[in-house]
Amino acid sequence: MNPERTKNPVKSRVYAILERSPGRDRLAILVQITLAIVILLNTILVVIYTVPWIALEYWVPINVTITVCLLIFTAEYILRLWSCTNAPTFRARMTERLRYATGFYMIIDLISIIPLFFPLFFPKDFALLRTFRLLSIFKLGRYARYSESLALLKRVIVKKREIFTIMVFFLVFVILFSSTVMYLVENSAQPDKFSSIPAAMWWAVMTVTTVGYGDIIPVTPLGQTLASVMTLAGVLLLALPSAILATGFIEERQKDHETPPHGSSGNELELLERLAALKENGHISGEEFESLKHLVIPAHSPGKGDSQDAPDVIVSKNKKI
Repeated sequence: MNPERTKNPVKSRVYAILERSPGRDRLAILVQITLAIVILLNTILVVIYTVPWIALEYWVPINVTITVCLLIFTAEYILRLWSCTNAPTFRARMTERLRYATGFYMIIDLISIIPLFFPLFFPKDFALLRTFRLLSIFKLGRYARYSESLALLKRVIVKKREIFTIMVFFLVFVILFSSTVMYLVENSAQPDKFSSIPAAMWWAVMTVTTVGYGDIIPVTPLGQTLASVMTLAGVLLLALPSAILATGFIEERQKDHETPPHGSSGNELELLERLAALKENGHISGEEFESLKHLVIPAHSPGKGDSQDAPDVIVSKNKKI
């Protein structure tokens, strides 16, 4: 849907409030903050409801509050479906709504309201009900996409994806290699712990990631020596992604703070063409055109006159047309 072209201003407004970045729109900010608070409240109540004495003593207010939260989620879901299209025919509207409803965030929204109708189909499956209730926390991802920090992180990961792919390959290789070696070294001493290479992989993952639960440990001198080397290798290997991310963040920050190069962008040229057309048609005077031109493209220093010459070229082009 293109909200700017909708014929229904109410739909356009609802769509803008629920789907667009709020910017300076106070109502949109208020609505999105309220929805985020409801999501957090619902999640907190679902979590504390698993505490036996709280569930026994406060089950009525908790369940009522959770139901109210689910009703708000349901209303939000219906409004999103209603405002997502203004196609001229019923069939086209249904097609667009179906396409919109199969989006990632809309699927999450649908899952989050399922607990409202859950007792009708599974009245005694409380564990599954709590699981579905907790899934509403993923609705916060809809608002996190407006975060500049997350957008920056996404750009860094995309830019460094080849390096991260190589790092994952090396991590898998180290785990496979270390589990194979430890199986060969420790199997005779601990056949119950290192019974196979897949069984040794648990130790390898815990060691390479430096977690080290201690439930499986090498006992032979050679095994302990190799385990020390593999632990150090894991520390070095896992430290590299942090350095890569830090470097990527610094590079992106420097790009953001760089002064944009002089010259007209595509949007500026388009605006200049429109101003030139208005001048040729007599809607604005030459003085008005010059003043508006300098608002679109600021004056540049001598020797960078390409942008200043652009308006004259556009006017000439419009005259030929």
